[in-house]
Amino acid sequence: MSHTAPDPRRILTTGRAMMALAAIGMLVSTLVAYPLAERFSLGMQIAGHLALPVSAAFFKLGYVVRLAAHHALGNLQAG
Repeated sequence: MSHTAPDPRRILTTGRAMMALAAIGMLVSTLVAYPLAERFSLGMQIAGHLALPVSAAFFKLGYVVRLAAHHALGNLQAG
C-alpha cells in the first residue's frame, strides 16, 4: 500500500479558505452578539457569543495549516 504525500498547494488553499470562512464567522457572530443584538432573540445572541471563540479557533487552525503548507513549499519567510 503506497501513501502519497498531500499536495502543499492544495493544503495552502485549504488553510486560506479556513481563514476566510472563520473571519466571516467572526464578523457575523460579532454583529449578532453586539451591535445588532436587539434585532435577534436571546438564543441567537447566545449562539453568537458561543460562535465567536469557536470561529477564532478555526481561524488560528487555518493559519497553522497555511504556515505548514508554506513550509512544505520551501517558503520559510511566510508569516
